[in-house]
Amino acid sequence: MEKLQAALAKAREKRESLGVDTTRGVKSHRASTDHEIADRWSSIRRIDVSERKKERGRLVSLNSNKDAAAFDVLRTKVLKITAANGWRRIAVTSPAPGSGKTTTSINLAVSLSRQPDLRIMLMDLDMRRPALAKALGQREQHSVEDFLNGRADFPDIARRLSSNLILAMNHKPYREASDLFLREQTAQALDRVEADYQPDYMVFDMPPMLVNDDTAAFLGNVDCVLMIAEAGVTTIDQIDACERELASQTNVLGVVLNKCRPGRGSNGYYYDYGY
Repeated sequence: MEKLQAALAKAREKRESLGVDTTRGVKSHRASTDHEIADRWSSIRRIDVSERKKERGRLVSLNSNKDAAAFDVLRTKVLKITAANGWRRIAVTSPAPGSGKTTTSINLAVSLSRQPDLRIMLMDLDMRRPALAKALGQREQHSVEDFLNGRADFPDIARRLSSNLILAMNHKPYREASDLFLREQTAQALDRVEADYQPDYMVFDMPPMLVNDDTAAFLGNVDCVLMIAEAGVTTIDQIDACERELASQTNVLGVVLNKCRPGRGSNGYYYDYGY
């Protein structure tokens, strides 16, 4: 743990030396013009998601109907807290698999992108069990790990779901994720993307915390973490243990209680929020 904490501290120091404001997650000096940034966003290839995938994956925010209201509530809370603290890089994790973190990540990113003045990026960093591409019904040649390992450029692995929402997905498992996350080149690659595209928020779908050390290895690259707990499955002890570890390395944005039992008048999607 001491070695991991030292590596995270080194990553933050490196970001500061490169001119990155670590309390906000954006470049403190912006070299690109608004026109250049807009061109970069528009040059990313657009993708579509089938209605079947939207329904099966519970991607309710993509249709902007009444079922998306729960994620709009989450979006509003996230915007208020992050704006008050200057946080822009958000990791989404859970204590164990199956809590719905990928579904939450997608719906949150889409809900954020419905604010027309915001640019949003969603990146799948659950390298060992990537789920974002499958949830959206996408299959491409290159993955996020190709970009982080220097085998592909960002436009090769990025896809645009709307005018202001870029996705970066994985299409095959990658087992050496924690080693990759601790490398200096990973922090530099993320900083380059942030400088070139200047998203208002970067959302990272991370692995479950109690499965491996991948999320812990990445914490030096984010401003805060949102934790997803599964109602009736995730224990208080698991939440407490994960929250303590997160709080020792970064800021805890909050805990989302997912898959709550329905009540009368429910729209079929059951999310609760505790901060």
